[in-house]
Amino acid sequence: MKQIIVPTDFSKGAWNALQYAAAIGEALEIREILVLNAYSAPHAGAATLVSIDRIMQQDSEEGLTNFMDKVKESGLSARFNFHSKSIHAGLTDAINSQVDDYNESLVVMGSLGETGTIEKIIGSNASAVAIKAQCPVIVIPPTAEFTGCKHVILGSDFDHLSDRNLRILHTIVSLDPSTHLQIVHVKREGDTLTEASMGLDQNAIPHTVEEVDGENVSETLDGYVSTHDTDLLVLIKRESGFFGSMFQKSTTKNLTLLGHVPLLILKQID
Repeated sequence: MKQIIVPTDFSKGAWNALQYAAAIGEALEIREILVLNAYSAPHAGAATLVSIDRIMQQDSEEGLTNFMDKVKESGLSARFNFHSKSIHAGLTDAINSQVDDYNESLVVMGSLGETGTIEKIIGSNASAVAIKAQCPVIVIPPTAEFTGCKHVILGSDFDHLSDRNLRILHTIVSLDPSTHLQIVHVKREGDTLTEASMGLDQNAIPHTVEEVDGENVSETLDGYVSTHDTDLLVLIKRESGFFGSMFQKSTTKNLTLLGHVPLLILKQID
């Protein structure tokens, strides 16, 4: 990976996400960090819209200036190459405009720290980023600190892992020799896939697999994470199947996983 993108609304949560991004950036030897603020005006008449756009642009640019001043005061700017951009667009479009390749960028963003739906936890804009971003996304609870990735849980339906996502998983488990990748599969009636379907080489990515029973996959996985040491939970967004439906608007109201631990969302991509 070449760069970390940190969306900011200039809040405490966004600042904590930047701190996390810097820590994981050092671990991954990434030196480029882009701090991004996106703004877009609500629907209005043409004259009113121009006026609102100018005000929002000014607020965005001033907010970024103050935010980057804080970065310099913190000493982080001595360790990374920081860039900042104010972009007139929706948050997801703004982020995707800065992504050239799936494996070269990583978004690190803060949550609102509530429990319940994705929308309550990270807001509707951030929820859209988690679902539609064209690169991996890590969502950070408000008080989370990066202390390594020794305990990594991959929620899996045993579907095949793409080479691109295998490279990301390999990078994560290689951060520390003691890292343990735990694959958790919630057994469901009619399952036809097995561990072998994933194409995960034990020698390349050491791991263990645990199959757990539960009628509701989301609630079962949530309970598992709550009762096991977890530095990072990994989910892969698919177009179909349960792990695809988890990220559909109709089912995100049942997903509470974001309130516990940092969540890495990957996209099933060839």
